[in-house]
Amino acid sequence: MRILLTNDDGIGADGLHAAWHALKADGHDVFVCVPDRPRSAVSHAITMHKPLRVKKVETRDGLAHTTNGTPADCVTMALLHLMPIAPDLCISGINIGPNLGDDVHYSGTVGGAMEAALNGVSSMAISLNTHKDPLWAAAAQFCVLIAPKIGDMALPRDTFLNVNVPNLPPTEIQGARVTSQGSRRYKGDLVRYEAPIVGEYYWRGGEVIDRAESDDADVLVVKHGFISVTPIHVDLTRRDSMESVSSVLQTL
Repeated sequence: MRILLTNDDGIGADGLHAAWHALKADGHDVFVCVPDRPRSAVSHAITMHKPLRVKKVETRDGLAHTTNGTPADCVTMALLHLMPIAPDLCISGINIGPNLGDDVHYSGTVGGAMEAALNGVSSMAISLNTHKDPLWAAAAQFCVLIAPKIGDMALPRDTFLNVNVPNLPPTEIQGARVTSQGSRRYKGDLVRYEAPIVGEYYWRGGEVIDRAESDDADVLVVKHGFISVTPIHVDLTRRDSMESVSSVLQTL
């Protein structure tokens, strides 16, 4: 398969190279286009007000392309200008840190996969459920296992997969389950600090609050040692609210 690989952690990210190495070893033709620096939490942002630049970079796993843009920029650049033949699949990751529940709205990793889906390319975002001491093997192995199978899922247009992998050795993974998007909020996530010179400033932080409204919620399944696989659709319309909104609009 021809696979476009991107991420939001940049060219030096170990998760990128774990996926790249595993996919190459399995015989896939991997084309890499990633940001030239970490671009976490940029969501589906694209660059509008400055030029995009592309560089070729030699890495331990081969030749890659970097841009000064976002993951979505990288995908568009690869599809429109860099790849001579369209890819069969786009993989965004492997991200260090989960993209569960409401994280999908902020995630640059998810944004890269979404951009591929909008361009008609099968895609998935894949993240590891840890921020420290990552164990990449299970996530890299899952990339290899699922890559040739995504086409068999008959996903509708503008739909992609959001995958989250427990930070466990492959032998301790309980399996893979299809999941729904759970709820993940951050309590008090702007934390105030003061310093003698700079004065008042704020950092993102706070307590993570996961809510599983169903047994198949991604936030719950990953905690139980399973890989969560959530089909995501780019259409955010809440269709069961359209009638009530319409009834109010008719009174205006």
